Amino acid sequence: MTATNNDRRKPGCSAAAGSGCGSIFAGFSKKTSTFVRVVCFIAAAAFLFCFSGCKNNNNDKNGVPNDKTAAVASIGDETVSYALYTAAFDSYLSYMEQMGYDPVSNEEELQKFRDWVLEYLVKDMVVLYRAKEEGFKLSDEQIAESDAQAETELKEIYDEYMKTAEESNAKDDSKTVQQYFDAAIAELSEYYTGKTMTYDEYCEEYKLELRNTALIEAYKEYVCKDFSVTDADIADWYEKQLKSDKELYASNPGQYKDNEEYFEKYCGIYDDAAPALVVPEGYSRIMDIVVIPKGELGDDYKKKNEQLDSLREECTSLLFTDALNGDGANSERIAQLISDYKTLQAECDEMYNKFIEPYRAKIDKAFAELEDGADFAQVMLKYTENEYVAGSDSYGGCETFRTKGQLISTKHSSSKGDWSSTVKEIYSLLKPGEYSDVFTDTDGSLHIIYRGADETPGEVKLADVIDKVTAIVKATSDTESWDELLDTWMDDADIVYDKDLIASVGKTYVKE
Repeated sequence: MTATNNDRRKPGCSAAAGSGCGSIFAGFSKKTSTFVRVVCFIAAAAFLFCFSGCKNNNNDKNGVPNDKTAAVASIGDETVSYALYTAAFDSYLSYMEQMGYDPVSNEEELQKFRDWVLEYLVKDMVVLYRAKEEGFKLSDEQIAESDAQAETELKEIYDEYMKTAEESNAKDDSKTVQQYFDAAIAELSEYYTGKTMTYDEYCEEYKLELRNTALIEAYKEYVCKDFSVTDADIADWYEKQLKSDKELYASNPGQYKDNEEYFEKYCGIYDDAAPALVVPEGYSRIMDIVVIPKGELGDDYKKKNEQLDSLREECTSLLFTDALNGDGANSERIAQLISDYKTLQAECDEMYNKFIEPYRAKIDKAFAELEDGADFAQVMLKYTENEYVAGSDSYGGCETFRTKGQLISTKHSSSKGDWSSTVKEIYSLLKPGEYSDVFTDTDGSLHIIYRGADETPGEVKLADVIDKVTAIVKATSDTESWDELLDTWMDDADIVYDKDLIASVGKTYVKE
C-alpha cells in the first residue's frame, strides 16, 4: 500500500458510530451493513442523474488522489477504496439530507459522519477478511442465488441506462446510443470502483461484490449458530413484553391489530416482529377475496358525474322552495331535471358497467366456486388481489392470513390499514363460517368476505409462543454477541487507515 500517513489506529472519534459519534446516527441498525452491495446499487441509480451533466462535488481538491482505487483502509488483501468510500459518503449524505439532517454543517459533524460511514465499510471488510482467512466459502447453491440476484439487478441497470442513452441520442445524435451507454457505464464504474470499465467488466465486478456480500452474511450466520440463549433469557423477555403489552392494549386496544399483523407478516424477516402477548376483547378473523379495478373511467365519466351532482342540487333546491311556498311553481322544471338526471345516470351506469365488467366477471367466478362448495381459503388464494395474502414480487404472502385470515374488530379502530365501515358493517351481519355476497367497497374495489373465528381474549402463555419467542431472543442475542465480536475485530492492529485520504472526503460540503 502506497498511500501516505498510514496509522493503525481508528481515525477520528474512537467511539462506535451510532453511540458516541452523534445522535443523528443513533437510529441506524448495528447489524452488518453489507454496504458494498447497497452503495453499488445506489450509485447506479444516482448516475442516471449524473449522466445528464451533474458532477460529483468531490473534485480533485483537498488531497483527492488521482488513483481513486487507493485504499482508505485495508487488512491483508481486503481494502476499502477511496472511490467506494466517497460513493458511500455521497449516497448516505443525500439520504440524511432528505431526512432533514445536516451531517456536514461544520468540521466536527463532518468528522463524525466520515467515521460513521467508514466504520460500516470497514466492518464489512474485516468480516470478509476473517471469513477468507478461515477458509469459509459459499456453497454452490448460495453462489447460484447470488449470481441470479446480480443478473436481475444488472438487467435493471442496463435497461435504465440504455433508456437514458436513447433519450440523450434523441436530443443530440453526435454520438450513437451505444456510445452514450458506454460512456455512462465507464463513468459509473469509475465512480464506484475507481476504475473505468466496459459494461461486461462492470457486470463481473458487480457479481463479485454481491458474492462477497453473500459471503459476509453466510459467515455471520455460521458464527452466530454457536451463540446460545438460556431459559432465563427467554422468560425475562416474555415477562417484560407481557407487562408492556398489558399497559399498551389497556389504553389503546386498536393497536393490537397493527402489531399482531406486523408480526404475522414479518416474523423471521424483521427482528422487531414480535407476537402480541395480550389479546383485547372484540377481535375476530376475516378472509377477503378482493378484486381491484385498474385504471380510471376517464374524464367523460367524471364530467357526467359532475353534471349529475349539479342536477341533483338544483332539483333539491327547487323542491325545497316549492315546499316552503306551498305551491308547485317549479314543477315543470323539476320534472325536466329528473328526466335529465335519469338519462345521464343511465349513461354513467353503462360506462361503469363496461369498465367494471372484467373485474366483476373475475369475482363472480370466485363466488360461483364458493357456491359450488369450494373452500373459501383456497378460492381466496386463487383469486384475491390482496398482496399480503397472494404475495407479490417482493413479498411471498402471509401464511397466517391465508389459513386463519386477517384481524378485524367492529369495536376497535386501527390506526394503520383498518377495514372500511362498509366491510365492518357487512362483516357484523355474518355468522362464523358464513361468507357475503359480492359487494363494492367505498374505494371501488370488489369483495367477498368470510367471517372466521373469534380471537380468544386474555394473556398469551409462553408455552404457546415458545418457538417464536426463542427465535426473537436468539436473534437479539446473536446481534449483541456479533457486535461484541466485531468490536474486537475492529481493534485488530493489522487494520491500516490512511488518515489523509479519509480527511479529504467531504471538505467541499462544509458550510463554515
